[in-house]
Amino acid sequence: MKNLLLGMTIICFALCASSRRVPAQTPTSTARVATGQPTSGPDDNARHFEGVIVSKNGQLFVLRDDANNTWYHLDDQQAAGKHLGKKVVVIGTLDARTDVIRVQKIDETT
Repeated sequence: MKNLLLGMTIICFALCASSRRVPAQTPTSTARVATGQPTSGPDDNARHFEGVIVSKNGQLFVLRDDANNTWYHLDDQQAAGKHLGKKVVVIGTLDARTDVIRVQKIDETT
């Protein structure tokens, strides 16, 4: 029963988060990173995403980008959990269909 409830909670959270995703209208100085800056490294399609790592249930961590009113799911939950509540830059590739960032690196910002 607990597993079913947890599964339903995660699905509801995912649906709510994806419905809040809105594309940025125009780049602004405050949204400098969320527009995606190419990086050099193993994946030439990698971008920078800036925001805060948040969690409602302590088990599912997402990147909240307040500048663009966007939430992104992160595929590396273990790395994301280490930065809970912190402002970070996530380097990775975005699967726009699912709003999941394939994390390559997470760095805290000041």
